[in-house]
Amino acid sequence: MSGPVYLLKAIKYGNDIDSVDGIARLIANHYYKTVHGYEDYYGHPFNTAFMGISNYLPTGKVIGATPCGRKDGEPLSEGVSPFAGSDTATPLAAMRSAAKLNQDMHSGGTLLNLRLQSELVETKRGRSNLGAMIQAFFSLGAFHVQFNTLSTETLRDAQAHPENYRDLLVRVAGYSTQFVNLSRSMQDAIIARSVHDKF
Repeated sequence: MSGPVYLLKAIKYGNDIDSVDGIARLIANHYYKTVHGYEDYYGHPFNTAFMGISNYLPTGKVIGATPCGRKDGEPLSEGVSPFAGSDTATPLAAMRSAAKLNQDMHSGGTLLNLRLQSELVETKRGRSNLGAMIQAFFSLGAFHVQFNTLSTETLRDAQAHPENYRDLLVRVAGYSTQFVNLSRSMQDAIIARSVHDKF
C-alpha cells in the first residue's frame, strides 16, 4: 500500500479510538502549556481555545498537506471537530473523542461541529435521542457542540438556486448565518463535513 493511501486508511481522531484520541490530547495539552507560559500586557497568562470561527479556511490555504490526507491549501478542521470526512463512526463516537481533550483548560472555547441526516431528528424519538446524546457529551466534561441537519442535496441545490433559499440558516463555526450569503469555499467546507445517518 502506498504512503498516501495508507494515511487515508489509517485510524483517525473522531471515532472514539483511544490510541489516536490520546495523541490529540497530548497535542492539546502541549498547546495549552506553551501558550499559558506567556503573559499579556497586564501580566495574565494567555488562554487557549479550539474555536477558530471561520479562520480554518484561510489558515488552511497557507498550510501544506497534512498526514490525515488533507491536501495542500484545503481547509483545516474547525475547533475540536474531526477533519471533514474522517469521523466515519457515529456522532456519539466523535463527541466521545472530543470529550477526551481537557476541555476545562481551554477557556477560549472548544468548538465541535457535527452534521446529521435530517431524518434523525424528524420524530419526537429522534429529538429525544439527540437530547440524550448531548447530555451524555456534557456529562463527559465537554461543553460546546452544534449541529446542522440539512442534506447534501439541499445544500447543493441552495448553491445552484440561491434565490430559493434566502432563509436557509446553517451553523458555521460559533455562529449561524444564511447559507447563500457564505462564500463558495465556506459553503463547500460545510458540505464536506461527514453526514451521520445514525446515532
